[in-house]
Amino acid sequence: MEKKYLCLLIGALLLFAGCGGDDQNRENSSGKQAEVRTSRGHAADSGLKEPCELITRAEAGRLIGEDVNDGQYGEQKVVGLKKCFYEAANSDKFLQVTVQQPAFMPRQTLEAGQSPRVIFAETKKMLADGRDDLSGMGDEAFIGTGGLHMLTGDYYITIGVGTPDREGNRQILEAAGRLVLDKLQR
Repeated sequence: MEKKYLCLLIGALLLFAGCGGDDQNRENSSGKQAEVRTSRGHAADSGLKEPCELITRAEAGRLIGEDVNDGQYGEQKVVGLKKCFYEAANSDKFLQVTVQQPAFMPRQTLEAGQSPRVIFAETKKMLADGRDDLSGMGDEAFIGTGGLHMLTGDYYITIGVGTPDREGNRQILEAAGRLVLDKLQR
């Protein structure tokens, strides 16, 4: 039982780890910037949902109100997570979308009882304090630490946004969530 909760905790930590991508985006030991894969340079795996397609560069720019750079792609296969981080071209604003999906999870993770649905449920429990549950957005949704969390079918989606207008962030999150849900239903 402890092992199950440890796996869930690790999954949640990976979900909230860094806003700007994975280790490929950090400096390596020689001090040089490591290669960054962008949304243009990543080829989608067959049948998998790609976060940089769920919210495109143009859509991210419209959502936060200014041009954004190419999306920085990252992944954590152990929890079936793919993410895309869009940084504004001329400010500190950003938008990040992640998608966890069983088709991207290792077989042994699934066999151990982990899935996007289980990770969503455990994350929802962990974020009970201060969580704002939403209705009409997928199977379940809430706003809490990390932004908008949505479960729809077998997909666990998070959307994070950073703008100076904290009041406007909720509207951005909900608009981005509706956009993603619409694309998943197609």
